[in-house]
Amino acid sequence: MNYGIRDIIELHVFDETGKFVSTITTLKKGSISVANRTIRVKDALLNGDMLKFLNKSVTDVSDYDKFFSTTQNYETIVFNRKVVNCKLIAEGFYRKQENQEDVLVQYEIPQCSIVSNYDFNHSTVGNADDFDYVFEIKEYNGEGDLFKLHIEK
Repeated sequence: MNYGIRDIIELHVFDETGKFVSTITTLKKGSISVANRTIRVKDALLNGDMLKFLNKSVTDVSDYDKFFSTTQNYETIVFNRKVVNCKLIAEGFYRKQENQEDVLVQYEIPQCSIVSNYDFNHSTVGNADDFDYVFEIKEYNGEGDLFKLHIEK
């Protein structure tokens, strides 16, 4: 059976224990490289759940800190470069060559990591800024396996 890669992936992110974090549905581009052991995706929007997952959300602020906000309802996120371990399921579609039928494909990545790596470019000219995520795929067993590919029959 021969397949063509037909669609952008949708990325489901879980913490390292398997607890759901976020589904990134606004991806513009994605690639999975076995040679480089990476998943690189370009998101059209800034995902708030991923911001909190990759960084540190500060919810308990002092009255002094609240003074600097014009509203009393805000959230503070502290950025750092720590490595965050996670699990991923990437979903997309392949197209069968024989009958042009689309079939669901899932990449199961049991062990990977990501570092917060945002660039905030503000501009009123052109398109909105993209946000890149680069996940490092890690071996999930002693046999060197990286991920599983599930193709709908």
